[in-house]
Amino acid sequence: MAIGSVEKALKILEFVITKKTGSRIQDIAQYMKMSPPAVYKHLETLVNSGYLCKEPYSHRYMPSYKVVELGSIILRNVQVREIAHPFLVDLMERTGMTVHFAIVDGFEGVYVDKIESARTIPTISRIGMRMRLYSTGFGKAILAFLSAEELEKYTSNVKLEKQTPKTITDVSRLFEELSRTRQRGYAVDDEENEAGVKCVGAPVFDYTGKVIGGISVTAAASTFSEQLIAVVANEVLKTAREISKRLGASL
Repeated sequence: MAIGSVEKALKILEFVITKKTGSRIQDIAQYMKMSPPAVYKHLETLVNSGYLCKEPYSHRYMPSYKVVELGSIILRNVQVREIAHPFLVDLMERTGMTVHFAIVDGFEGVYVDKIESARTIPTISRIGMRMRLYSTGFGKAILAFLSAEELEKYTSNVKLEKQTPKTITDVSRLFEELSRTRQRGYAVDDEENEAGVKCVGAPVFDYTGKVIGGISVTAAASTFSEQLIAVVANEVLKTAREISKRLGASL
């Protein structure tokens, strides 16, 4: 029943989007073969969710700019992935490690690219998968370069839950870790998200200087010595900077 309701709401949204001058309830009801009161409930949900707006005088429903914004995000992510991909391949070849690239989406990161190396451990990550920020290498790199206001909003809304015995679940400790990350430019996931796995991550910035995502390399914790981390971190930072420059960032 819930799925049917969602399907109807999406069809209503699609119908309204195609109408240049907006749509009246009667027009939508006729198209959907539904009663006006039933259509109204779906319309109110779409308005409250920010996808539609109602003209005060004509009482017509119009698509909001949130629809445009979501489309822009999709296009941006696709474009960013295409720009970043060759640099990620090169990073994998230089380090022999699996490389991930994730974009910020709300309070999480979404993997938009993954270059897997045959010389490192297999991972369950996949393109399109959502992942925590506070316990991952790319995620901590992102958090470290958020504004104070954005970081406060993040910690106020996200519960720091233990993923492994090494996961940082105390906000004060997380802030200390993010401060170290800002100073050196890269983050280290020391088996905080998955036992036996270490990652080194660095932030990616857009033309406005805003952090939009992060890249990371992954390897077995047993092979990731402090000396190797320092060497690999330089490669990760170099790649993240090259991608950022291609996106118009001034570094």
